[in-house]
Amino acid sequence: MNSETTRAIRVSILVGFVIMALSSSPLPAQEARGTITGKVTDTNKAVVAGASVKVTNLAMGTTLSLVTNEEGIFHAPYLIPGSYQITVEMMGFKKYIRDGILVRVNDILEINIEIEVGAVDQTVTVTAETPALETASGSMGKVIDSRRISELPMPHGQPYNLIGLAGGVAFTRDPRLDRPFEPTHIVGYAMDGTRANRSDVTIDGAPATSTAGNNEVISSYVPPADIIQEFKVQTATFDASLGNTEGGVTNLSLKSGTNQLHGTAYWTKMAPSLFANDFFANRNGIPKTDFTYDRWGGTAGGPVLFPKLYNGRSRTFFMWGYEGIHESRPRNNGVPTVPTEKMRTGDFSELLALGPQYQIYNPFTRRAIAGGRFQQDPFPGNIIPPRLINPIARNFVDNYLAKPRTAGNPDGTNNFANPSLPEIITYYTHTIRVDHTVSEKQRIFVRGSFYKRDSNYNNYFGNISTGNWFQFLSRAGTIDDVYTFNATTVLNVRYGYNRFVRVQAGNPGAKGFDLTTLGFPASYNNLIPSDIRHFPRFDIAGYQGTGTPGQWMPTDTHSIIATLNKVKGTHSIKTGMEFRAYRENNIFSANDQTGTFTFDTTWTRGPLDNSPGAPGNLGQSFAAFLLGLPTSGSINQPASYAEQSTTWGLFVHDDWKVSPRLTINIGLRYEVEGALTERFDRSVTGFDFNAVQPIEEAARANYVRNPTPEVPVSQFNVRGGLLFAGVGGQGRGLYNTPKKNFMPRFGFAYKLTEKTVVRGGYGIFFGFLGARRGDVVQSGFSTSTPLTVTLNNGLTFIETLSNPFQNGLQTAPGASLGIRTFLGQSITFFNQNPETSYMQRWQIGFQRELGGGFVAEASYVGNRGTDIEIVRNLNVTPQRFLSRSPVRDDATNNYLGASVPNPFAGLMPSSASATFRSSTIARERLLRPFPHFDNVTSTTYDGYSWYHSLQLGLEKRFSKGYLVGVNYTFSKFMQATELLNQDDPRPAEVISDLDRPHKLSISGIYELPFGKGRPLLAGVNKFALKIISGWQIAGIYTFQSGAPLEWGNIIFNGDLKSIRLPEEQQTVDRWFNTDAGFVKASNQQLVRNVRTFPFRFGFIRGDKIDNYDLSVIKKTDVGESKRIEFRAEFLNAFNHPLFNAAQLNRDPTSASFGRYNSSTQANYPRRIQLGLKFVF
Repeated sequence: MNSETTRAIRVSILVGFVIMALSSSPLPAQEARGTITGKVTDTNKAVVAGASVKVTNLAMGTTLSLVTNEEGIFHAPYLIPGSYQITVEMMGFKKYIRDGILVRVNDILEINIEIEVGAVDQTVTVTAETPALETASGSMGKVIDSRRISELPMPHGQPYNLIGLAGGVAFTRDPRLDRPFEPTHIVGYAMDGTRANRSDVTIDGAPATSTAGNNEVISSYVPPADIIQEFKVQTATFDASLGNTEGGVTNLSLKSGTNQLHGTAYWTKMAPSLFANDFFANRNGIPKTDFTYDRWGGTAGGPVLFPKLYNGRSRTFFMWGYEGIHESRPRNNGVPTVPTEKMRTGDFSELLALGPQYQIYNPFTRRAIAGGRFQQDPFPGNIIPPRLINPIARNFVDNYLAKPRTAGNPDGTNNFANPSLPEIITYYTHTIRVDHTVSEKQRIFVRGSFYKRDSNYNNYFGNISTGNWFQFLSRAGTIDDVYTFNATTVLNVRYGYNRFVRVQAGNPGAKGFDLTTLGFPASYNNLIPSDIRHFPRFDIAGYQGTGTPGQWMPTDTHSIIATLNKVKGTHSIKTGMEFRAYRENNIFSANDQTGTFTFDTTWTRGPLDNSPGAPGNLGQSFAAFLLGLPTSGSINQPASYAEQSTTWGLFVHDDWKVSPRLTINIGLRYEVEGALTERFDRSVTGFDFNAVQPIEEAARANYVRNPTPEVPVSQFNVRGGLLFAGVGGQGRGLYNTPKKNFMPRFGFAYKLTEKTVVRGGYGIFFGFLGARRGDVVQSGFSTSTPLTVTLNNGLTFIETLSNPFQNGLQTAPGASLGIRTFLGQSITFFNQNPETSYMQRWQIGFQRELGGGFVAEASYVGNRGTDIEIVRNLNVTPQRFLSRSPVRDDATNNYLGASVPNPFAGLMPSSASATFRSSTIARERLLRPFPHFDNVTSTTYDGYSWYHSLQLGLEKRFSKGYLVGVNYTFSKFMQATELLNQDDPRPAEVISDLDRPHKLSISGIYELPFGKGRPLLAGVNKFALKIISGWQIAGIYTFQSGAPLEWGNIIFNGDLKSIRLPEEQQTVDRWFNTDAGFVKASNQQLVRNVRTFPFRFGFIRGDKIDNYDLSVIKKTDVGESKRIEFRAEFLNAFNHPLFNAAQLNRDPTSASFGRYNSSTQANYPRRIQLGLKFVF
């Protein structure tokens, strides 16, 4: 832990205790424990003050002793989920005992008790149902109890699969990435109008997420299902103690040990013979893939006992859990494309048969023509003569590039289906928790967790040119202390630590690769130290390349929350503070540090340099590779970083029992997030828009000789440059953070009748800045040596595959160049005065207790997002120069793209892109606000969103042999967070990419009604009784609307509604009406225009989720307290395929327009998990 974090933690503790000393309940919203509160009265409804109340955990034998206050109220917070007994004693009254009180995670149970006059030695014992209605809070959420976690069907036993059972929750990530070590996707839920991966996850009240950038968090640890007591998905909570989230939070409570030793041991198997085949594999005649999968684990919990030394019964308990997975299976990365057999030799004639747009042009015939354009001749027959094929390209094709495995599509795409390409995974996790009752006044627990995942994957070509190694490491710990000062005052202090490490590397066999073996010159090979050197990166547009990532990135989260609870009359007040420190380091090691060579249609399209390229770059990009002519290239030299940010939260909250029927929740939270810092100030901060570049005078002098009419000489400025942390008066913080983030919260619960409650609330929730928002910007500290392919638009070539990087490597200047840093390159900087996005969330709903133990709920939920961050490129061609024609405007396109004398020629550093060092430059670049840079990217905060939903729920806790849960959400999610044109003054208002108007989830468990303890066949002989007893079925049904389809900058001349096909006409070959009015000719597509075609429409969507997961479980007793369970789980039981919208071709110029270009369905085909479990 570094000194800054240590100081911050010490200060946070001090501030927390100062707050508590100055201020004086329900629990904090991130709290995984529950509360029992209530009023003690006599039979005449008079309050009974001073009564003794004992709340006992029946499994642990621990007791919390309380005394009712002057209003007769008692308050028992921080109760571990489980079964409790309440005992009330008062002189002159009979002793009262109530059993069977089930406390669930984050519950606030209101148990009002009426005691009778009599002798204390007389006892009244009551066994009653736990209250079904939520009468003490306006917050919404769903508890996933231990029975559901243990017995509902779940792939890989991964409990976060059950988050989707809550209302208002939509899954928006990849359904195939459902294992416990796939941290982004398993928490990829959008909650009540909040974007996916913006909600918090806590385990035992401590954060269990890691920073991910892009304003997102990911899961850093998933406990095995058998060690989880239960969890609660809180989609709308109005408790002021909740922070560091845009509104949603999932609280997990782990099991604790009890006075009896108990545990489980289990093993689960998946076998290929029990899987259905993939939809596309079936369609293409490909057999099922082979794989292996085993999952095993166990738990054990009980009292801590050291014979003759220590007896921890009713005092000290432990709980331990372990799980392991070993798997080898094909990785789902779609079906890559590789060149066909003919293309490998330079013969592209088969593409030409599809149309003239695939013609390959000879860049060695390029010549300048009038109007600043360039022209070149086609290769006869679309065949490159062998003498022109670059020897390095030939070596790669012959010795490394894999051949097609299938015919693929008509244009040759998706021809590399490789079902034998395995990803080999090993995973294991340990968790241990110890609970200890120090005294009646003090309880503590500690928890430690660890997991490790290793995998090797993506060796597409079966050699050292491809392949990755990947690892996740996680360790976490929590220390929690509850201290009861007296019957009305309780303090809870919790510290959490969370470390999550991502490690990636290329194929280990490529480390130290000798570039000369490919044919590269020794001078290039010697530029790269052998410990960094790998197989180079070839990015060939439209084809599988050889890029491999590499990094070591640990992230750390420290958290402290201190909460003081005080009961005063009818008020339950809590006040406290929360502190979090986020740290992230990164050391890079990708093969772009050896060299990247990018190939597209730039040199091989024609006949003019601005002619449209082939659809999908097909053919032309690989032809450029064979010719050895990259469009661009570089050797990346990334800096490492060590970044940190902190957040502080202060809160006060009151739950006021206004009357027996009305409870009001009211509070205020204040948060301030510190600016992101880099330990050694290796980062850009902002941008000085008025700084005069030293080259301005010379550039203007050059411009005078050949000015562009649109920009008078007097207005041709070379101004603006980067600012750096700790330099030139800049502070260490990378921006100024808002200091006015106040969050009022209000909720209420009103009992209309004993069986009906109306609940509602309103609250403000702020989003992220700091490390969760994004990483430092290291322009100048990181550098890239560019490949100088040409300085005259391809009339002559300087650096090709055969002679790259002739002038050696650039040296990273750090901040020494000041505003001159990255001249002629793209830059990014921080908005120096960012806003924190915030959500205003509100809801009102009714809960009704029905007969038979059912509870129904109907709610309206709304959400308004404000100040949402938008990424903008500030250096685009202004709209006033672009075409507004509804059809392709070649005159404007040619004019803006024409080459003109470059005023920066000879003035730019060698690190600048060749575009800025060439003798000519496209005219449009001189019209941009910052002509001396490429893209200039920052953020603005003018985005907004709105969400409205009707949510219906029906719930029955387990009784009479079954439980049921139903949730339906009808919603609309709109947003204005994207720009049709980068210099639009406002974002476009469109349907959200996360809009899922219909979401239905139904879950249930049903014990079959025969056998031991059941109404049917309970009296058969013992052997038959063993066979027929203990059977149950369970299932989950999920329906979710598809995502709105994304559209590009296209020309459409028809009725938009006609694009959508009726569902019965939709196929994977024609998902929408491709003849509705799309302009398909590649030479008629829009370029350099003001876009008006929207991103999305609510009436044109991708495929829907329609999924059934079913299970059959047989429980067999093997003693009084032991049993064996056999289970068969049928995941996607009816084998409904889900098609991936990302693979749906929406390019009107493509031969595959309207078709799913997939090798695999988005979800898994039917899977069957078989398992055995021993329970003791």
